[in-house]
Amino acid sequence: MIINNIIEGTTVNGPGFRLGIWMQGCNRNCPGCFNKEACSPDGGYSISVDEILNYFSKQKYDGISVSGGEPFNQEKELSVLLQKTKELGLNTLVFTGFTYDELLSKKSTALFYCDYLIDGPYLKDCPSHCKYAGSGNQRFLKLKEGLIEEDLTNQTDDFTECEFIINQDGSITTTGFLDI
Repeated sequence: MIINNIIEGTTVNGPGFRLGIWMQGCNRNCPGCFNKEACSPDGGYSISVDEILNYFSKQKYDGISVSGGEPFNQEKELSVLLQKTKELGLNTLVFTGFTYDELLSKKSTALFYCDYLIDGPYLKDCPSHCKYAGSGNQRFLKLKEGLIEEDLTNQTDDFTECEFIINQDGSITTTGFLDI
């Protein structure tokens, strides 16, 4: 799979302490996209699912959060990653610009392995009502075997959170949503 970045520990990209994976490539062109560097199909780097799973032996995580770019553009790889993560007893969350209904109509196999889904295109002028979503049109869905079990959008704090991570090389990674 081609990814843009891995964050070894985030608490703003889903419930609990999570491994964050940003996949590379997105052609949705959402105005105001906050992660343009992950959108180019030419960027990122190749990594195997097994290499990602090795991160789980380094420290204890509650789950994995996959964002992008657009994770469902690499459907096959995403399905394998989510399935193997669940086999380790961890929960899975995917951020996508597609709506749940679009993924369902495409018969997405990865959807079956999602415990949580943040769905819908990013709309920069639509304030979020959920601390995990980037814009107010997006939903925070709890899924079971690909079907909506519960809509958690309005059951989380209505404020956004942001993390600033200082990497070993001195660069700074920002994740989450800074409400300014």
